[in-house]
Amino acid sequence: MVRNIFKAVLAITIFVVIGCSDNTEKNDDHSLGSNSITQFNNATEVFMEYPEILVGNDVKFLIHLTHLKDFKAVTQGKLEIEFLSQSGAKVSITESQPARAGIYTPMVRFNVPGKYTMTMILSGNSISDKIVVREIVVYSSVDEIPKQTDEKSSLISFLKEQQWKIDFATEEVGKQILQNSVPATGEIIAKPENYSKVVSPVAGILLLKNNSSFPKIGSYISKGSVLFNISPSADASSNIQKIKSDYLLAKSEFERVQSLFEKKAAAQRRFDEARFDFESKQASYYSLMDQINFTEHGYAIISPINGYVENITVHLGSQINSGQELVTIINPARLILKANIPASKYEVANNASDASFKIEGYEKELAISALGGRKISVSSTLNIENRTIPVYFEFSNPQNRIKVGMYAEVFVKNGGHQPCVAVPEGAIIDEDGLHSAYVQVEGESFEKRILKTGFSDGGYVQVMEGLREGERIVTKGAYQVRLAALSPESAIGQGHVH
Repeated sequence: MVRNIFKAVLAITIFVVIGCSDNTEKNDDHSLGSNSITQFNNATEVFMEYPEILVGNDVKFLIHLTHLKDFKAVTQGKLEIEFLSQSGAKVSITESQPARAGIYTPMVRFNVPGKYTMTMILSGNSISDKIVVREIVVYSSVDEIPKQTDEKSSLISFLKEQQWKIDFATEEVGKQILQNSVPATGEIIAKPENYSKVVSPVAGILLLKNNSSFPKIGSYISKGSVLFNISPSADASSNIQKIKSDYLLAKSEFERVQSLFEKKAAAQRRFDEARFDFESKQASYYSLMDQINFTEHGYAIISPINGYVENITVHLGSQINSGQELVTIINPARLILKANIPASKYEVANNASDASFKIEGYEKELAISALGGRKISVSSTLNIENRTIPVYFEFSNPQNRIKVGMYAEVFVKNGGHQPCVAVPEGAIIDEDGLHSAYVQVEGESFEKRILKTGFSDGGYVQVMEGLREGERIVTKGAYQVRLAALSPESAIGQGHVH
């Protein structure tokens, strides 16, 4: 009897196993599979995931919306969704707000099979957009659903939730108008006529009572305005008086000799001596008058140029000596870029008419021509120490953001403008001497590409191999995508929580 019971249990077990096996195989043959769509619109990027759709089934759509202005999640806004089939069947649903930041999760049921066009209207305080997705297919039976094969993908997964947490952006690969260039080092220097070290032509004292408007470092000074009032010493007064007296005497003597020379009553040599003496004393006197004004407080030292006070070497109560440096004034409205070109590229330096440069602390590449500048000279001598030839470019300095003394990375232009496939410099990752970039294949899937690059210009790098026009590459956050490829668990974020 026990044996009979054992046989019965065994038969039932075999039946159940076979039955389960048959059902599993049947389900595998007709697994529904899933779909994903990535699309860039006027204001948004949509990345949508949904399963294959059967008539009468409830279907959950995962709609990820990214604001293209900053590539952050859309956090508010009503989403009106309409599905319209070719036969005229319509399904509508409205989501008043995202289920969570960036993700709308509408549940939809279709009663009529066919191909639908999905229209989404996003309306919010900070963003609005119209999104049209075509070819949403609704099947009438499981048998109509195409079989999907599981293929191992080499794509890098970097989820929207991860992208939204970092400084991330993508850009479509296209052609840019670039100009070939020769790299060089450089520095920013002041124009000689816009740089002045003011020295005192007299000796004296800076008395507090006579200098209530003592200059401040960083303040703007107009040409001719008073910098200091120096109360002169007795010797200084006599020296200035002597310069003035010598000038007036030399002028009187020159006019007298000139009159005699015109009447042929004085020799040429005597006339030349009088003229030379007058001109030298006139230069000394005028030079003095250009630097000081006579006031009731003594001698006022005036600014020779418009500019900013960069350095003051004296203080109230100081004893001033004749010839002592008082203050440095710089006018940075126009500056000079000194580019040091390798001697082997002398011909480029000689023929170049434009250049661009980058300075420390400022990411944007600046073009001389765009700053109203020009090449002013090429040095006639070679720097023996580093085998370079200085080339000088003058340019305007809007908002005074470029500072004298800054070092610069310079690109001296040597050729015509040409259209070429190019990407922003920030899109390129240097890995062991190889240049690579990351292509966005889908909203959350990326592919690494090894690039063959050429010259750079204006923040873009020429790409000769590795990318095609129309592909979309990561321009910000490429390093984080690389980390996700190397070690998925090291990537930022915890993935989908749907």
